[in-house]
Amino acid sequence: MSADILVAFPSEYKYLNLVDLVCNEIIDGMGFQHEAANEIAISVIEACTNALEHGNKCCPEENVHVIFSMQPDRLVVEIQDHGEGFDFKDYLKHIPDPTNIHKQRGRGIFIMKRMMDALIFEMLPDGGMKVKLEKMLSKNGN
Repeated sequence: MSADILVAFPSEYKYLNLVDLVCNEIIDGMGFQHEAANEIAISVIEACTNALEHGNKCCPEENVHVIFSMQPDRLVVEIQDHGEGFDFKDYLKHIPDPTNIHKQRGRGIFIMKRMMDALIFEMLPDGGMKVKLEKMLSKNGN
């Protein structure tokens, strides 16, 4: 059985806590172990931050949409914005060095890719970007 929860919020940082609370309730309810739960929560907040900053340019009139899809064997989270998007494959060819400690930003995609079982970027036909995160629920919960 699958269940979906949708959260839509204005592109303002103060609403990220709401997404984090919903995310943590879902991952706790699904039985993810501590490490996997942290990886999911960090990745979801990173994707939402990118959506409100880079996608919606912090415009409160533009919402970020988050769909949590709880499936028997995994959690799928889709984050959608209204921005111009970017070519993910091209980005991977020029990904910044995540070990450069002098650079304060630019590690988000690297982090999400390492923490999640799947990370998919898709341009939406009517404009905007969708990021899809997946984490498998192993038999022992992690």
